[in-house]
Amino acid sequence: MWRGSLAQRLRLVSGLILFAFAATHFANHALGLVGLETMMDAARWRLAVTRSLPGSLILGLALLAHVAFVLVRLAERRTLRMPPWEAAQTLLGVAIPFLLVPHVMGTRIANLVDGTSTTYPYVIVRIWPDGMGYQTALLLVVWLHGCLGLHAWLRLSPLYRRVAPLLAVPAVGLPAAALAGIVTQGRLMDRDMVLARRFDAPDLAARWQVPSVESTVAAWGGSVTGAIYVAVALAFGIVLVRAAATLRARRFSIAYVGGPTVKSLEGPTLLEISRANRVPHVSVCGGRGRCSTCRVLVVAGEAHLSAPGAQEVAALRAIGAPANVRLACQARPGGDVAVIRILDPRRDSADQHLTNTDVAGIEREVAILFIDIRGFTPLSERKLPFDVVFILNHFFEAAGREIEAAGGWIGGYAGDGLLALFTHPDGIGPACRAAFTAAGAVDRAVTTLNRRLAAELPAALRMAMGLHAGPLVLGRLGYGASRGMSVIGPAVNLASRLESLAKAADVQLVASAEAAHRAGMPLDGLRVETVAVRGVQAALPVVYAARAADLAERLQGPAVA
Repeated sequence: MWRGSLAQRLRLVSGLILFAFAATHFANHALGLVGLETMMDAARWRLAVTRSLPGSLILGLALLAHVAFVLVRLAERRTLRMPPWEAAQTLLGVAIPFLLVPHVMGTRIANLVDGTSTTYPYVIVRIWPDGMGYQTALLLVVWLHGCLGLHAWLRLSPLYRRVAPLLAVPAVGLPAAALAGIVTQGRLMDRDMVLARRFDAPDLAARWQVPSVESTVAAWGGSVTGAIYVAVALAFGIVLVRAAATLRARRFSIAYVGGPTVKSLEGPTLLEISRANRVPHVSVCGGRGRCSTCRVLVVAGEAHLSAPGAQEVAALRAIGAPANVRLACQARPGGDVAVIRILDPRRDSADQHLTNTDVAGIEREVAILFIDIRGFTPLSERKLPFDVVFILNHFFEAAGREIEAAGGWIGGYAGDGLLALFTHPDGIGPACRAAFTAAGAVDRAVTTLNRRLAAELPAALRMAMGLHAGPLVLGRLGYGASRGMSVIGPAVNLASRLESLAKAADVQLVASAEAAHRAGMPLDGLRVETVAVRGVQAALPVVYAARAADLAERLQGPAVA
């Protein structure tokens, strides 16, 4: 969430400052539902901060910086094609200065120039009722722009995805309450003016008397608005000039493996090329180099790409990407290039199921559950091959149903065993909970299966399970139609070792203490030992359970991400 260049971080910080100012400003408006005095009391505390010298400097610099960054980013574009949410945020951001200038000139600048006391009565008289449409537009544009920016920034956070439905209440309620507060006080002002005329009460009318704005201030407003028009026109003009220059520039090909081959010229990023040619390309952060979802595997022409900058290097290092993986929003081709879009562009990457991972593979933290039938070889020797297949298929059906019900999927079969994998949008903690839940459900399902197949089985089926969690690389391995989802990483081997340890200890499940901790499982009263596991340098704390269902029943507290 904090990745990005210095300019991106400054734009983010300035945006957060302005959003905090807008939120408190609108909350102050909402107090109009309580009363004018309450509004003015809260405003005195708020203005003591925002109109102090440090507060004014911070707000002024944040506003200038944020507008400047937006215009520079707009001017740097090689194409105006972008996702709808990004286009909406950009247009709203461009509209804000035009709507904001008259409001700022009539309040803060008037206060600075001639000391006008810009209290709520001053503001309400100036905008009610003729200016309410203008002010409503300003409020909604500012709020929508800020909410879209916050959503684009926070959408990668598991915590945000959990609380987003709750945040919808203030997101809708605060601007509605702010408008209702102003409308309430505007109507009360109308009532006071009517009563003042009817009963000749000058003291009541004096409450709403407002001095006129200095002509100098009004003239400044026109000049500032004109300067904004020039700046916006210049930014769009630069985009159009660049677009015109492309008509005569040398072009080269960008080949998307499994997709089209398009022509481009030197300058745009790979992501901009995708958008300009309507090639679907995942980019959660909108091309800001923070989320890494736009990354591509370069299969040809790597030397024709621009060298990765510090921002791209940091993002790729954070996900452990190999050398031939680049961020499409940062890499600029200067010759023929062939790439694979690593994330499936047909689905939203935030909800993308890992079984749809492209051939290049991705790294994820995964909970791994190995399940194997104990003593199945002697049993199979006493049965006809058709009977063996019959028993195994019933076992795999019973186990697979419970694994899928817990949110996992089967990553592979090996003889009389299977590998189950679990991920979760909120992180590894809920994934571990799902794995323990599935292990307990498989235990109960196989017990039921043993009763149903008692006549077919010389002895009840017994299982050994190993459960661990850690980072894995998931990708499709193989050739042609036989290519299937596979997992690679030491965590898989460790889970397999724990399953062997369960057999040796004559228990049903051995799980790493780390996976149990991440699942939020209390370990008091359980058999926990630190053991040496083959292939692992350090000794590993593990949990022994005679029955997997016993551990699943202990899942009560929240998971640890």
